[in-house]
Amino acid sequence: MTTRPNRLNQHLHGKLHVVPSPMCSCGEAEQDTAHILRDCRNHQVLREEIWPLPESLHNKLYGPVAALQRTTNYISRSGLQV
Repeated sequence: MTTRPNRLNQHLHGKLHVVPSPMCSCGEAEQDTAHILRDCRNHQVLREEIWPLPESLHNKLYGPVAALQRTTNYISRSGLQV
């Protein structure tokens, strides 16, 4: 069985109609940026490694260079394709 790369399903479903569902593979919520960066249980261990202390979603997306480098590292290591 061929598996698709992990992409942000909310966008692929809602905007492009490429995937049948906007749900994340964890089954808990739609797979959007906030879910992946804050809540997805599939990436919890990696998220805790990258951000051992709480950090706002805004800082993960729009913060200083060091914060953006952590976000880039997280996305790269998570296997997500954006």
